[in-house]
Amino acid sequence: MIIRQVEARDLAEIAKWEREISKISFGDEAITDLTFHLNKLEKAMIRERPGMLVLDIDGCAAGWMWMAVRVNSVTKETYMQFRSFYISEPFRGSAGVDKLFEAGISFTKQKGVQRIVGHVHVHNLPMRTLYKKYGFMPTHLTMEYSECGTAGEKEHD
Repeated sequence: MIIRQVEARDLAEIAKWEREISKISFGDEAITDLTFHLNKLEKAMIRERPGMLVLDIDGCAAGWMWMAVRVNSVTKETYMQFRSFYISEPFRGSAGVDKLFEAGISFTKQKGVQRIVGHVHVHNLPMRTLYKKYGFMPTHLTMEYSECGTAGEKEHD
C-alpha cells in the first residue's frame, strides 16, 4: 500500500469515482457524464497534480484524494481546499483510509498552509465522521428551500 501522485492511467477509474461523489453531494443535480469528469481531471492535472494523491494497492488505484491551494479573495489568506476523497468499496474501513487522509494533511503542512477547508454533504456521514476524527470542525451550514419541501427531505432520509 503506497500513496503516490495521480497518473494518466488512473483517470478513467477516478472519473467514475468523481461521478459517485457528485451523486452523493448533489443528488438529482449531479453531473453524471464521465466525459465531463475525465476532462475536469485532465485539466486539473496541469495545475494541481501535486495535490492529487492515489492510494495504490498492488499496482491499482484503490482510493484518491484531491487537494488544492487556494487564496481567500478578501483576506488573501492561503488555505488548502479538500476537493475530493474516495476509497473504493473493498478498501473502505481499511488502514488505507487513514494513510491517504494523513498524506493529505502532510501535503498541506509541506506547502506551509495552516488551514484546510473541506465541504461535505449533510447526508455523507462517513466523510463527516472522517473529518471529525481528524479534528475538523463545522463552520458553515448551507440552507436551501425548494418547492418540493418535505417530499424532497424524505427522498434523502
